[in-house]
Amino acid sequence: MPQGREPFCACYANGPLGGSLGEGKHTNGCTPFLYPNNMKKFSLLLILLFCWNVYSAWGYDVKVGGIYYNLDSDNHTASVTYASVSSYTGDVVVPEEISVNGTKYAVTSLGNYCFDGCTGLTSITIPSSVTNLERNCFENCTGLTSITIPSSVTSLGYGCFAGCSGIAYIKVDANNPVYDSRDNCNAIIETSTNEMIAGCKNSHIPSSVTSLGEYCFWDCTGLTSITIPSSVTSLGGSCFYGCTGLTSVTIPSSVTSLEYQCFSGCTSLTSITIPPSVTSLGDQCFS
Repeated sequence: MPQGREPFCACYANGPLGGSLGEGKHTNGCTPFLYPNNMKKFSLLLILLFCWNVYSAWGYDVKVGGIYYNLDSDNHTASVTYASVSSYTGDVVVPEEISVNGTKYAVTSLGNYCFDGCTGLTSITIPSSVTNLERNCFENCTGLTSITIPSSVTSLGYGCFAGCSGIAYIKVDANNPVYDSRDNCNAIIETSTNEMIAGCKNSHIPSSVTSLGEYCFWDCTGLTSITIPSSVTSLGGSCFYGCTGLTSVTIPSSVTSLEYQCFSGCTSLTSITIPPSVTSLGDQCFS
C-alpha cells in the first residue's frame, strides 16, 4: 500500500459505498480504490453516469408528424416526450397511433414534462387512446387557453397544468370514470375523493368538493378571487402557490389545516381570514 493513501472500499455487497476500513479489512474480497488517482476516475465515472441519465430522461426514440415519442416495443405503445421548449407551437393534435418502420404504436400517454415551457403551444387535442397524463406534462405552457380531458384518461400526474396561467376553460368528458368537471366548475375533480386537483383562473369550487389538492392552482396568476365552500376541510400543499393576482381569501371554519407553501408567492394577497378551526400551518405557508 503506497504510504499516505488510505484505501476506499466500494463493495456493494454490504450496502452503499463505504469508507476506509483500514488496509486488509475489505469485506468479500473486494479491491479498494486508492486516493487520489482512482478516486478521480471514480468521480469521472459518476459524472458520465449522470450525463447519461440526463440524456436518457430527455431523449426521444422517434419524431413523427412534428411530435416526439418514446416507444415501448414490447407493448407497441408510444409516449409523447420532451425535446425542447420550442418543440411544440400552435395547435397540436396528438394522433391515436403512429407507424414506425411498418409497426403501429398506440399513443397511450403524455410523458413527464413533455410540453414543459412550450409557451407557443396554444391548443392541444388529446386522443381517446391516451390513458395517462404524467406529472408536469403541460407545466408553464402559458399560451394554452383551454383543455379537454377525454373519457380515456384515468391518471393525472402532479402539477399537470402548473404555471398554465392562460387557461380559462377546463372540461372533463362526462363519460370519464375517474374525473369530472361537475357544475361547470372549469376544473378537474377526482370523483371518488371529491378532491379538486386542477383549476384555472375561471374556476369555481362546487359545494361537493372536500379538499383542494397539491398544486391545484399553482402559478395561476390570472386568479383574482376564489370562494372556498364550507364542504372543504383541507388545502393541499402549494395549492395557491404563485397566484400573484389573488388579493383576498376567506377560509371557512370547516378547514383544519393549511399545508406547506399553501399561499406562498401570493404577492398581492392583502387580506386573509383564518378561522380558529385551523390548528396547523405548513412550512412557508405565506412566504
